[in-house]
Amino acid sequence: MSLPTQAASNLAARRNLTVCILDGDAAQTISTKNSLERSGFPVIVAANPHDALEKIRLGSCRVVLADSKLPGMDGIAFIGKVLLKNPETHVLLMSGDHSVDAAIDAIKHGAQDFLCKPLDYARLIRTLDDLAGEMQKPRASNAAPASEPWRPLPLSEMRRIHIRRVLETCNGNRVRAARMLGIGRTSLYRFLKSSDKQSVASVSA
Repeated sequence: MSLPTQAASNLAARRNLTVCILDGDAAQTISTKNSLERSGFPVIVAANPHDALEKIRLGSCRVVLADSKLPGMDGIAFIGKVLLKNPETHVLLMSGDHSVDAAIDAIKHGAQDFLCKPLDYARLIRTLDDLAGEMQKPRASNAAPASEPWRPLPLSEMRRIHIRRVLETCNGNRVRAARMLGIGRTSLYRFLKSSDKQSVASVSA
């Protein structure tokens, strides 16, 4: 596929993926809405968790970008209500808490992704593009059942992904990343050293 054709395909996929923003921070909401709309995503804004759930019930959106701290409920409880309302709705949870435990807890409870504030918009767009691409794929009505049931990522893999993403957000600054993660620099260095060794071992195997 040529680059212009690929770009047109990406834009078409984006236009079919409506994102609902649920965030009590008005300035953050406006900034995120403007960024997503400039990138071609339709955006709606929910006033509160119950408003977001009603929009999901009506089929107004397929993705909810929600803050982890919501009026009347926390982000984990909100994820559960969303999945009960419509299991095919994807929740991207935002948080100012960059800890590994918070990220793992969100993913374990069904979040599609865990995004640290301030938002890395380039990464957010990549995540949404991945979802838009998946939704564009035709579903075979007579598809054979999967040979193996779905299994969640191991906790060690979730931890590795989150730490790497925080490092990317910090542009590789390990001191800043350790501070954001709430761990000591020595612990972060040890993790990265162990992770690098595992990567080399898997390549050599």
